[in-house]
Amino acid sequence: MMLQASQMAHADIYRILIGSIMPRPVAWVGTRNSNGINNLAPFSFFNCFSSKPPIIGFSTIPRPDGRRKDTLQNVIDTRCFTLNTASHFLVEQMSKSAATLEPDQDEFIYAGLTAVQAPHVAAPYVKEALLVFECELREVISFGNEPGSGQLVLGEIKHIIIEDSLYQNGRIDFEKLDPVGRLAGNWYSTIRDKFELQRG
Repeated sequence: MMLQASQMAHADIYRILIGSIMPRPVAWVGTRNSNGINNLAPFSFFNCFSSKPPIIGFSTIPRPDGRRKDTLQNVIDTRCFTLNTASHFLVEQMSKSAATLEPDQDEFIYAGLTAVQAPHVAAPYVKEALLVFECELREVISFGNEPGSGQLVLGEIKHIIIEDSLYQNGRIDFEKLDPVGRLAGNWYSTIRDKFELQRG
């Protein structure tokens, strides 16, 4: 079977992408709008792209009615965000924060999480999270205005908030971090089933 991507509906392409590119790490993004309302939302189109400078990025797609996601609008307005690690013990709160709320509703409150003001950027972070990146906006790359068109948000990490026991000898204890990954549908994964393999 051969499929011509340009002839497919975006929903069909989306299902292929999320069903084949996985597990995808979860960017749990904290922002604040111009009225001072906190926002928290997970995004699974996410990765790191540079270590000097340290650049991470996540992509949003418009709401079904065509409006920008609150996260994107807030990042454009404030030029900063926090990126919180979605560890397994927080997975239910992370999922709840994905609810489609209006801009005047606070996902931290809705999900039962504690919002803390980040020390260095004008955005909140999840107090319960074991690792948080404080980021300044580097660039937003738009891939169009059609339904399903992504807006890639690139941020430069300025500070890292990390649980002391998680960081030893310059390395992250990824087993303690215990992050979840996104699969397709309502499915998620963990890193608990792992194997080691030497490169080369």
